[in-house]
Amino acid sequence: MPRRRLDRAASLTAQTCAIQWAAESLQPPHRRLLYDPDSRLFTGRYAALLAKPAIARTILRALDSYLPGLHIYIVLRVRYTDDVLQQAISAGIDQIVLLGAGFDTTSLRTPITDAGPTIFEVDAPTTQQEKRRLLQRAHRAVDPRVNWVSCDFESDRLPERMHQAGFDPSRPCLVVWIGVSVYLTRTAIEGTLADLNSICARGSLLVTDYGDPEIVTGTHPLVGARRTARLVRRRGEPWRTALSLTELTHALDMVSFNVQDHARVPELAKRYAPNGQPWCSTDDWLGVLTAERRP
Repeated sequence: MPRRRLDRAASLTAQTCAIQWAAESLQPPHRRLLYDPDSRLFTGRYAALLAKPAIARTILRALDSYLPGLHIYIVLRVRYTDDVLQQAISAGIDQIVLLGAGFDTTSLRTPITDAGPTIFEVDAPTTQQEKRRLLQRAHRAVDPRVNWVSCDFESDRLPERMHQAGFDPSRPCLVVWIGVSVYLTRTAIEGTLADLNSICARGSLLVTDYGDPEIVTGTHPLVGARRTARLVRRRGEPWRTALSLTELTHALDMVSFNVQDHARVPELAKRYAPNGQPWCSTDDWLGVLTAERRP
């Protein structure tokens, strides 16, 4: 299956995430795992499927039955990232870098004041164009302190693109790199980590994700991992690289980042699901972590 050209069309997997966020946000407060109503702006032609909470609930249950372990991770990694974001802002970090921002709604949900933060949305130009088109169609204005940075992680150098956008490497930042590296080659991952080493000042934070390496080879014992790998491959956005927690911790250490916290799906459920009991599967094959840039 040839790889879908993201220089010609927006990411399908990014839109799928938006659909899941929006559908989860329609669930009753006592059971929902995420409330992100702005994500509905990016559901495109699938918006009609979210016309009623009952329809959204049926779709989510079918998805979770077929791909157990995926939905809870897609929604709870947002909760995890939001917690780190709020802690970073409280600590005075005023630059937020969203690597592979997709249809993430951080720029719509984060109050931007004279004191900060400045947000840099970094992604393929086609996905950014579609995102801005949908925002314009919905008459949603984006704060001028949100900077749109076009970047192909396989071929472009991040420091150059960030410098052009006004990023200040002398000040700490929060980098959110979620749902991206699994689609990249190992060379691109290593190059991006080296770029982060060069632009992230001491005290900068990084939120990124990891997974069992078997999810790429299609040999994972859990059916949700195997089916998801087949699905993204058929849609033209195949998984290429999955670093385990041990591998990623080592790679981060090599570029001066220390892991501070990590959570796989069962731990995310314990932290964020109502009473620690989510309505959906907690099959364990994905995780998220926070690392800090040391001197």
